[in-house]
Amino acid sequence: MQSPGAATGTLVSKFIKDFGPLGIFKQGIVPEVSRATVMRGVKFALYPQIHEKLFDREPKDGTGSTRVAAAALTSIPEVLLIMPLEVSKVLLTTDVTNKYSNSMIKAIRATPLTKQLTGWVGVQYRQMSWGCAYFATIGPWRSVVDKFMGEGEEDNGKKMAKNLLSGFAAGVTGACLNTPGDTIRSVVMKQNLVNGVNTNFLATGRAIIKEKGAGSLYSGFGAKAAHLGGGGALMALLGPICKEALEKRQSGVKEE
Repeated sequence: MQSPGAATGTLVSKFIKDFGPLGIFKQGIVPEVSRATVMRGVKFALYPQIHEKLFDREPKDGTGSTRVAAAALTSIPEVLLIMPLEVSKVLLTTDVTNKYSNSMIKAIRATPLTKQLTGWVGVQYRQMSWGCAYFATIGPWRSVVDKFMGEGEEDNGKKMAKNLLSGFAAGVTGACLNTPGDTIRSVVMKQNLVNGVNTNFLATGRAIIKEKGAGSLYSGFGAKAAHLGGGGALMALLGPICKEALEKRQSGVKEE
């Protein structure tokens, strides 16, 4: 995504040349795993609470509009928490001189506070657009899956399969919306943090479209769709399980 329009194979070959074959699995992996964990943890924990506080009902009883509003608000604290991780990931995955020794902490400490929010607009766009699309469409996608797999009484296996499929479809829907903004965000962060070029989200977006066409904003969409679709599937699978376990625990505490 930092090189819109470039072939995936070419970029992978260059990355392997810079960091070696194992670099794909090691370079910048700590901030990426940390970012994904914090991001999904905050989204999963805060979204239902925000929805219930705002609209006095659970998300399953809400409308598309209420779910979008709650998802949009949830993305704000989510983004603020992951920004240092986003910055360190970009620095580590472009660190061909091993300046940071593949250390997330070292990269964060070496970045001035004024640079810690570099790319914030793009990250906010990415998280908000995906969350809004995901929570707004997972219900309709579940209806489609129900028609495809059949409604009525379900065993645990069938219910899990339906959750996975609807979550995956909603995750890919979110990827369709957030990929262009994430491509621009990635270029903005690389330009500012690595190349020392002061640019912003809108100016960078216009420059990419002018030079390489609007289609280049969807660079890497296949991998991104698979990644976010998988994340959406896991959220749809684990969400109800965790909620049920929590409700049982709370019920047990009340009975005691």
